[in-house]
Amino acid sequence: MVLLCLGPVGMSPAQAHAAEDGLLPRAPLLVTPMVSGILLCKQGNQMAELTTLAQMEDWCARNGQQHDLAAIDLLNRLEPGGPKGKVQLGYTLLVPLLELYEKRDGKWHISQSKMERYLGVIAAIQRPVVVYLMGDHYDSSSALSQELGRDPANLLAFADGPVPTTRYIGHQVIPFTLRTDERIPVNHYRFKALREITRQIRALPESSRSWISAVTIAGELHHMYPDFENGVGEFDHIRVTDYSPASQQEFRDWLKHKFDSVERLNQQLGFRFTSFSDIPAPSRDIRKQSLTSFAQHFDAYAGGTLPMMGWIWDPEQRIESLTLHVNGAYHAPVAQGLGRMDVYRAKPEVTSPNTGFRAIVDFRALAPGKHVAQLVATSKGRKYLLGEREFVIVPRDQSASANTQEPARVKSLGEISSLSGVQHWLDRPRSLQDVYYNPLAREWNLFREHQVYQMLNKFYRIARSEGLPAELLYSHQIISETNGSWNPVLFASDSSVSNVTPWRTGVNQYGASPYVFEYLKERHVRAYGVPEFNPLQSKRPEAAREAFVAHYKAGAKFVSPFFLSVVPPRLRAPDDERHFDIAPDNTRDGANTMYDALQWFVRK
Repeated sequence: MVLLCLGPVGMSPAQAHAAEDGLLPRAPLLVTPMVSGILLCKQGNQMAELTTLAQMEDWCARNGQQHDLAAIDLLNRLEPGGPKGKVQLGYTLLVPLLELYEKRDGKWHISQSKMERYLGVIAAIQRPVVVYLMGDHYDSSSALSQELGRDPANLLAFADGPVPTTRYIGHQVIPFTLRTDERIPVNHYRFKALREITRQIRALPESSRSWISAVTIAGELHHMYPDFENGVGEFDHIRVTDYSPASQQEFRDWLKHKFDSVERLNQQLGFRFTSFSDIPAPSRDIRKQSLTSFAQHFDAYAGGTLPMMGWIWDPEQRIESLTLHVNGAYHAPVAQGLGRMDVYRAKPEVTSPNTGFRAIVDFRALAPGKHVAQLVATSKGRKYLLGEREFVIVPRDQSASANTQEPARVKSLGEISSLSGVQHWLDRPRSLQDVYYNPLAREWNLFREHQVYQMLNKFYRIARSEGLPAELLYSHQIISETNGSWNPVLFASDSSVSNVTPWRTGVNQYGASPYVFEYLKERHVRAYGVPEFNPLQSKRPEAAREAFVAHYKAGAKFVSPFFLSVVPPRLRAPDDERHFDIAPDNTRDGANTMYDALQWFVRK
């Protein structure tokens, strides 16, 4: 049983801190899979006349079957005899905040019976639980969510209008706002539900409350972009959020707070605004749209950074290091081991999805004109050219560059093709990519990150104000930088992961990229959890086991495989492709080997 206290069971705060440093035995790692159909009872699952999840949940509640849940048998099969040892099996209890409402007399009210159904699961299962209080764009299934999704006031906006509702792997996505104003209807409902459910958690009897190991808040908070499922790697024609009028005003207020005066802003950013009210939120691509001021320019590179990204398959590990050089001089390290599921799925010989790399060219201080970026690989003391791209920095007035000389290069580099067994590809940037640095666009990106942080902080502060201990509260964030083909500018969320946030870090992982450990180390994050986890690897059965062990060694507090299901197969939709469905009979992306690894790990 995991106590509701600071640090590992039975340890003082000082001992808990020492355990994180490896000076004392660590607390058990909790494996807490998300369970789809968590409210379903065994008898209701067997009744063919019940044809929807809602019908089955209602039948179980009406017939007093809430303590005979199907999830209990599932978890007991995986770990017989209950949670014990260095690795213990629990579960994740997903509570969508907007589903806690019911309509009475034409108004939406919190349903006490719905809250009791969810929280009653804790007493019924009696295993460590991560309570997931979801209030993001995936909280979209309820009638209240549907109603709120029809009001643009509740939604994020592109520069040309509201972001439309979309879908992700068959699940509806509603782009709810990241503004924290409680007068916005969706905020009124989700914050009210958050306050009430946290009160109810605090009011649970000790016999139930003591099973709560962590509470993850909000969900995957980030900005939006077109084609939610497939548009994560867009660079050439990006559209981002939030351009709602209120958000743009908040941007100007944020600038005023940061720079204090418009004169100071002009001095630091190089503009001539007469007042903060004149400042636009950058939204126009100078290549395709007319601008009344250069301050309006916005694209994937306008913040002053140009990514060099691609993939490399080096099964014999011939390459010892990879570095980025600009104009012949060392410029930056290269992040490696990033997820590239596209390469993994397309090339049978590639047995790991973690082949991606990304290096960032910071061109803010470079002169206008042509430059060259080179990726240099080192193998047995010799240097090889992995790839290079010339790029052109264009001045604000788009005048011809004064710098017409050929840029310097690292010379005497070997051909990477001479290293047998090494495959590689440089996806971006394109040759002679033109880039325009707009300092205001950089501020816009920082502000968008601030919005994500502030919304997560709002959830955290509410949970704390209702009495939930700080050491229980974790974020539930996706780290876009760990995916080698994604564009982090679209998400504007990575700053919500650091060692200075008041909440503990929760990072979602798909593909089990080893880069996440470097990412957390660079940010000095020690206490972390993995609220959603799926290695997505079918070519090496041992890969899932290795991923679990890696998180154990890194000191994760909990890892939540996503997901196990007790929903009867007859309720699956005809087009259900069973994405992420961890089960012995599902071979998609190695879900069956993931099931085996999960069972092995909790019994180890």
